[in-house]
Amino acid sequence: MYNICLIDDKSYWIPQVINSIPKGLYYQFYYYDKIDNIEDIKFDIVILDFYLDKDNKTALDIIDRFKWSIIIWFSSVDNKNDLILSNWWLYKAQKLRNSNINSVLWKIMKTIF
Repeated sequence: MYNICLIDDKSYWIPQVINSIPKGLYYQFYYYDKIDNIEDIKFDIVILDFYLDKDNKTALDIIDRFKWSIIIWFSSVDNKNDLILSNWWLYKAQKLRNSNINSVLWKIMKTIF
């Protein structure tokens, strides 16, 4: 079973993430809107927003916690995805407003699994 985690201060992105997980994959999904609530679990994939407004922090403040996970940067501000991607070899997918489907995130998940 794979542990897939979304860390984002806004829960309305959950359907976009869930719809990007390949059908038939055996996984446990975790969602956290605050840093202090993140459980001490080894996540296989962490989908991480850049701005974590409820904590007044950014993903840069917590990235070291997930050094053994595959990270997918998931921001609506794509240049923040690019900024972080340029410093770490990871994946990025821009959030798509008014949609529960994200073809870029889906392709990343298909590549990983």
